[in-house]
Amino acid sequence: MIDDMPDGLSESAAIDVRKKLGTISGGDVLDVGTEDGGFITVLMKTLKKYNSFTGIDISEDELEKGREQFKDDPVNFIAMNAETMTFQDNQFDTVCASYSIHHLENIDIVLAEVYRVLKPGGNFILQEMYSDGEQTAAQHVDRDVHHLDVKVDSLLGIPHFETLTRQELRDSVNKVGLSDVEVFESSWSVKCLFCDDAQDCENPMRADNIDFVTKQIEDTLTRVHTHLSYDELREEAESLKERVKAEGSAAASVMYLFGKK
Repeated sequence: MIDDMPDGLSESAAIDVRKKLGTISGGDVLDVGTEDGGFITVLMKTLKKYNSFTGIDISEDELEKGREQFKDDPVNFIAMNAETMTFQDNQFDTVCASYSIHHLENIDIVLAEVYRVLKPGGNFILQEMYSDGEQTAAQHVDRDVHHLDVKVDSLLGIPHFETLTRQELRDSVNKVGLSDVEVFESSWSVKCLFCDDAQDCENPMRADNIDFVTKQIEDTLTRVHTHLSYDELREEAESLKERVKAEGSAAASVMYLFGKK
């Protein structure tokens, strides 16, 4: 972990989540909606031990990035729809989903598949941002920048949905029937414990952060510059950019949910 840890990070539940992950022997791990394997990197650093990782996603471009990054590690990336997994029943010791729930059109179907492929006694791990709770103005900016991206993706036919509340996340997972459920809510994610730039993130008003988020908003808007809804979205984007200047931007808080089959 980083030596010079920001006060906010050291006081956050990310420390407790790190300890929890350190008690889990992952075995063969499936990461659902893996993109380029970002959460796999975190799990490699935090799990007590593991055998292998399989990451699935519908984006071949993201998977190819992951294959290059993990070419010397026991990681296999497969293009697959999480609603219709081709894995056998009870195949994996651990199944996880990181920041992927809000990209799913049919959350219940995917979680049922997660339960099916998880071994009896196996671990389920969820990492997901949420929209409610006591979050700062800078975190609300991050949430609303994400929601602008949701609107643009929806216009382009890309599955992407607004962030769920904490209760909606709990309710979705509770339907699956997991046991020994533990929930942590953190203003920082576990990956921040290993980031050399974490100290900078303590200040949401730093110039490079404001420039980055402003450009992110502009790039999002550019994707629909010929759409009939462009003028309406541009007005929303301009309002967001003013909020970024006034309040900065900080990553939304995160829920970590652990359970067993």
